[in-house]
Amino acid sequence: MHHLLEKLHKDHRNLEKILDLLTAQLDQFLAGRESDFDLKIELLEYMETYADQGHHPLENVIFTVARPLVGERAELMDRLITQHHELGQLTRIFRNSLENIYQGGVMSRDELEVQGREFIALQRQHLALEEQEAFPMLDEVLTDEHWKTIIEQSPNHDDPVFDKPDKIRFQTLFEYLSRSE
Repeated sequence: MHHLLEKLHKDHRNLEKILDLLTAQLDQFLAGRESDFDLKIELLEYMETYADQGHHPLENVIFTVARPLVGERAELMDRLITQHHELGQLTRIFRNSLENIYQGGVMSRDELEVQGREFIALQRQHLALEEQEAFPMLDEVLTDEHWKTIIEQSPNHDDPVFDKPDKIRFQTLFEYLSRSE
């Protein structure tokens, strides 16, 4: 497996950790227990900062290069690229809702739950589709020459939590991850 696919697979495991943490925080809030809005907002900010601005753009380059090589499966590449855009929009909407509540805005628990559960479910479905269908296919069709082209076109965007920690911007997340390890 090419090192970029291994990196993306590692990113997916990290994103699953973030989604698990977000699920736990959302469950606490919806059950009427204490939950950490700073943490929830930082989790969504991480999704925007890394998943939407680094991880997905890299995948989009890979999917675009692979598209002409996969025949009938090109639709899968198109669908994944479209999902990246849609997931980015859902991330912004959900983060804005959380920030609004944190700042004293009014939103029903039911509405927030629908947004949160939809966001988490769609993120998990997307990750599963990439892991189960796209990545194995990419591993088969992309040659060293394709990977060279992909590397030349790829954005250089480090993971601000798991690779090159930004402990100031994601302070609450780091504190929580430190306590849970």
